[in-house]
Amino acid sequence: MVAKRRVEEQPVLIVGGSGQIGWRLAEACRNRGWACVPTFYRNPQPGAVALDATDDKPVRRLIEQWRPWLIVNSLNAQGGTDACEADPTLAIRAHYDTVRHLVDAVVAVNARFIQISTDYVFDGQAGPYAETDPPHPLSQLGRAKLMAECYVMERLPEALVLRTSFVFSWAPHVSAKNFIMQLLDNDRAGRLMRVPNDQVGNVTYAPTFAEALVELVELGQQGLFHVAGTTRCSKYEWALKTAERFGLNRTLIHGVSTAELEQRGPRPLQSGFHLAKVQGVLRRTRLLSLDESLTEMEREMSLVRAEAA
Repeated sequence: MVAKRRVEEQPVLIVGGSGQIGWRLAEACRNRGWACVPTFYRNPQPGAVALDATDDKPVRRLIEQWRPWLIVNSLNAQGGTDACEADPTLAIRAHYDTVRHLVDAVVAVNARFIQISTDYVFDGQAGPYAETDPPHPLSQLGRAKLMAECYVMERLPEALVLRTSFVFSWAPHVSAKNFIMQLLDNDRAGRLMRVPNDQVGNVTYAPTFAEALVELVELGQQGLFHVAGTTRCSKYEWALKTAERFGLNRTLIHGVSTAELEQRGPRPLQSGFHLAKVQGVLRRTRLLSLDESLTEMEREMSLVRAEAA
């Protein structure tokens, strides 16, 4: 369980706090009365502090300065799948070295640590996957993510590692556009969007993921969990459902195979998660279906527009 004194006197450090998950996690923490220190790398946000986690020295300085009781690594935007495939050193630097630096600094301040990971640690041949299924990454990014998971659990057995997939939310200010924000942008611009019809995963609403993470911390959980939405579908099915809900032009959405996209980095195709483990633990947070998640996003968009009017 969370020690009250630590929550009141020390902050939560959210590495990658200017990204989609980090931003939502900061909201969820503040809703529970937890002070937060989000960090950013290239996308400054109000209240966030600069951090290049690929360098161990600023990582140590920042953690020693703030003495957080909890550190969450939601950093994911420095090196995408294709960029990492083209430059394997980027995969290691952005997705393994950053974690190694954080974990080594965490040991010195006796903080809790959470690593957010991905279904890219699997090969996508036999999804959906449980936490007990052996990983087998296809890409340089997936290999670096798995290396990071192993380093976390070896050095910090009490840590949490949370794998997720197909994360989205209403996030107009986040520089790395999630899939639904890309759909909305392309629809407004009248641009064709080719969407893979053979990449399957669990569609995850970022605010719900953040709420689940906070609850797992409060419950004192540790180890590996798959945390995602309850709807498992292809990206193309996801796009069509979104188009139907928001009145987008479906003729601009073309379903194609992953092979046709000629992406440099291999993706796990038949992926996604079994969620029984986390659903058996969570008490307050209910993981949402795609329809429920779109309803929540629609409600948030309406509130934002009403406030701006």
